[in-house]
Amino acid sequence: MEKKAGFFKDIRLIGKNNPAVAIALLWVSIIPSVCSLVLVPLAVQNSQFLEQIDFSNVLDILMYVFGGMLLMGLALMPTTLFAGLSGFLFGWQAFIWVIVGYSLATLLGYLWGKRLGKDSLDLILDKYPKARDLIRQKEKKVGELIFFVRLSPVIPFALSNLLFALLKSGWKKLIIFGLFGMLPRTMLVFFTGTIASDIYSAIQQDGISGKGWIFIALLVLSGWGIWRFFQRNGKDKFEL
Repeated sequence: MEKKAGFFKDIRLIGKNNPAVAIALLWVSIIPSVCSLVLVPLAVQNSQFLEQIDFSNVLDILMYVFGGMLLMGLALMPTTLFAGLSGFLFGWQAFIWVIVGYSLATLLGYLWGKRLGKDSLDLILDKYPKARDLIRQKEKKVGELIFFVRLSPVIPFALSNLLFALLKSGWKKLIIFGLFGMLPRTMLVFFTGTIASDIYSAIQQDGISGKGWIFIALLVLSGWGIWRFFQRNGKDKFEL
């Protein structure tokens, strides 16, 4: 409780100097989790309806990409959660469109961040010391900075969009280098979502059979691998 009180006290102090920054920080800190608690159960409950999306139909693809862009770009859902849920519901046919969706979400978040005041960067970084340290280490190499920030699970997608907008990194560099940075964890999370879908289908049809236990073992192994990868790289490479 003390941490929450301290956080909101800091937000009030920031709001006195720049209300837009305070609102942005509250939004990227709270809204993704709150919306996910509502949207994920809703998506699972309506999975049969969502699974009717035809990825060979241009209109369906456009609707899916546009929806993903809004969800991720407006910080209504974390990118990793969107990727995992897409893997669960649609399988690998949706993977390329997840990438297109979060690339457009990057542009949307970047444009949103540019609307904040010029003095906003220091105010934000004071509340995220790990992001501040990484930016200071890599500030002269914008492309490398973008890559490692996107690769790191420590810095939220929506927050990093705001930071790069304030750093004036340029939207082209952000999309290109950010794409390569996000691709490894997106693939891992998406793959985990597809495995979870296979487990769910196996349980629904036959109960937990031998196939089901194999899927569960692979899910646990992949989850452990993701955790181990980011823990090791977080210490050795990101120095956060």
